[in-house]
Amino acid sequence: MEKPIRRSLARRLGRNIGDRRRAAGLTQEQLAEYLDIDTLTISRYETGAILPPLTVVDLIARLLHASIAELVGEEPTEPIEHAERLGILMSNISLADRDWIEGVVKLLVERCQPRKRGRPRTRAAKAAHIA
Repeated sequence: MEKPIRRSLARRLGRNIGDRRRAAGLTQEQLAEYLDIDTLTISRYETGAILPPLTVVDLIARLLHASIAELVGEEPTEPIEHAERLGILMSNISLADRDWIEGVVKLLVERCQPRKRGRPRTRAAKAAHIA
């Protein structure tokens, strides 16, 4: 594989692994432990400094509930896909429970939004942080 193509693939794959790892709430250390490899190796994968072997990509994909195609793809996972998965998970619970979960998700989303330095959190975000 030509070097520019390989570097581009390594960067894209690394970015997607890092994004999915963070979305799953895992640290590099935790992912490294699951894979039984060094944390520095995970960092190198995520920065695109090295291209992981296909067997490792397959393990990472499984751990992060993704396909290899999603990890090497250029397009991020569509929010609709996530919403559909959540809808399926919530389909067998009561409307009151679904409404409660929706409220919690709203608070979490607000809490996860990047804030500008010095900008105070809203009451809802403070409550989510405390809880």
